[in-house]
Amino acid sequence: MGSSSSDKGLYHFGAFVLNAQTGELSSAEKKLKLRDQPLKLLIALLEQPGELVPRDALVRRLWPEGTFVDFDRGLNKAVLHLRDALGDSAKKPQFVETLPRKGYRFVAPVRQDLESSIVPLRDTQNGTHLPLRMTALVTVAGLVVAAALFGGVRDWIMNRFHPASQVTAVAVIPLENLSGNADEDYFADGITDELITDLAKTSSARITSRTSVMRYKRTRKSLREIGRELNVDAVVEGTVTRSGDQVRITAQLIQVATDMHLWAETYDRSVSEILHLQSEVATDIARRISTVVRPLDQGRTVNPQVYGLYLKGRYFFYQYTADGWQRSIEQFNRAIELDPEFAPAYAGLAHAYIVAGAYGAIPGQEALTRGKLAAANALQLDEKLASAHYALATAYTWYDWDWVNAEREFQRGLALNPNDALGRNWYGGYLSLKGRHEEALHEHERARELDPASLIINANLVRSLYWGRRYDDAIDQAKNTLQMDPKFGVTLFWLDGSLRHKGMFKEAVALRQAVAKPEIAQAIAKKFQTLGFAAVLREDAEMFKKDGALVEAARCFAQIGEKEQALSLLENCYRRRCSSLVTLEAEPDFDVLRTEARYQDLERRVGLRQF
Repeated sequence: MGSSSSDKGLYHFGAFVLNAQTGELSSAEKKLKLRDQPLKLLIALLEQPGELVPRDALVRRLWPEGTFVDFDRGLNKAVLHLRDALGDSAKKPQFVETLPRKGYRFVAPVRQDLESSIVPLRDTQNGTHLPLRMTALVTVAGLVVAAALFGGVRDWIMNRFHPASQVTAVAVIPLENLSGNADEDYFADGITDELITDLAKTSSARITSRTSVMRYKRTRKSLREIGRELNVDAVVEGTVTRSGDQVRITAQLIQVATDMHLWAETYDRSVSEILHLQSEVATDIARRISTVVRPLDQGRTVNPQVYGLYLKGRYFFYQYTADGWQRSIEQFNRAIELDPEFAPAYAGLAHAYIVAGAYGAIPGQEALTRGKLAAANALQLDEKLASAHYALATAYTWYDWDWVNAEREFQRGLALNPNDALGRNWYGGYLSLKGRHEEALHEHERARELDPASLIINANLVRSLYWGRRYDDAIDQAKNTLQMDPKFGVTLFWLDGSLRHKGMFKEAVALRQAVAKPEIAQAIAKKFQTLGFAAVLREDAEMFKKDGALVEAARCFAQIGEKEQALSLLENCYRRRCSSLVTLEAEPDFDVLRTEARYQDLERRVGLRQF
């Protein structure tokens, strides 16, 4: 009996049926329409079941000649999407097997729903044709034997000679949201963030932090370009699909220099098990790249709504705006209301308050008080949360002036997660405040290695160099940081100080003019030309004093030689317990006051001088 032309595009394998003409993949449980590249890839493999299909042949099949795209990465993503649709695993493939650096092979039996195709294949020895059904039987038998003979050898070779031991630095580029809803981007971004954190805690490799990798979301850059820019040996890329209370994560580890797949896997879980899932994925990756794998807590189950609010809080936090931090605080508080035992929400809340306070988005005392309380609550629930230790240490430093407990909390955070870029950045600031400038620079350099694209980390490296009296280096670093954002106020602030202490007053005035409104810029220039730079500083001092920024006002008065005014402001600041008083030891502007008995007494009361 003949078959219609529409039937010629039907492929049967496992529990699936593919209609090649419509791109619909069906099973008893679901029906979905494949994207263009995964569909072309699947058809190319189904046409040659059991045979290696080279990567270059697949590239030609998926993209027409003259297409400009990163073919290796595009093919990798097509394979990921296909495996996701099939529920397949790269580690134990039921359908698509990877042959590293060569190509792919479809390993399941395939049947076309046709009587004749049953397409004759040529017997190369005698010139006759064999029916496809017989060929399929031979192929299946061959696959069984190959699996028995070759599988064990392949695993031994991969484990014995795999180049993964050379991986010392890894970046997790943003996981792709396959939920079909752009509003779910926060969920995929949050899973990326949490995977980075867990991988940093469990692996001995250097793991690039979130700020630096998020710029590669939906990038067209090749993995080699990304690897070179981030200075890493391997990247992790993958997908996240959430459907109701179920989540699927696919991930693959690729060596940058060779484009070799070192590892890949697919995970399906309930969202309530997401904490355990994240730990499992991070541990699996760490085992491929590290000789030492630190164990992670498996994580308790969590209400999906609570976890969604937590991820939204992280999403808003990383917008690094006053509105973003406020919305972040709201999301974390909602998560805590629903589940007062969920420690990560308290840790996120602590970070939001402390960073918002540092940027002036929230009054400093309120930010540090609430941040410290949130960090303490997080640690009461989970003592192993490194981020909470870092936040509590920062509160001890700037609010309590409790240097002993601050050091203890920083050290605990470093032990739990040495790859936390923000934590190392905060610890570097603590070391500078204590006058331990070389150690501080080491921590800031390490933080920049972990998160090279972070504006605040780069700006605080400028601050560390400035506080260490290395003004030339501070100016160079400031110029590099301003290439990332020419208007970033934190960088401009520390650059101004470095220029002043180099005696480069014209350059300092030009810097102020560049960021001021035209009428203010003209007034600054006129004052400098007629009265000199001291007059500019005096005006700054009066402005800071009026705004209640007493330490900043004291810095300006000290620089123009008005020591009594500077000391009076600092003593007033001590009575108000201004957090910026912790800069007494580090700040070069106060060097002219260090021999004054009143200044030394202030240092003792803040805990920065022993006698």
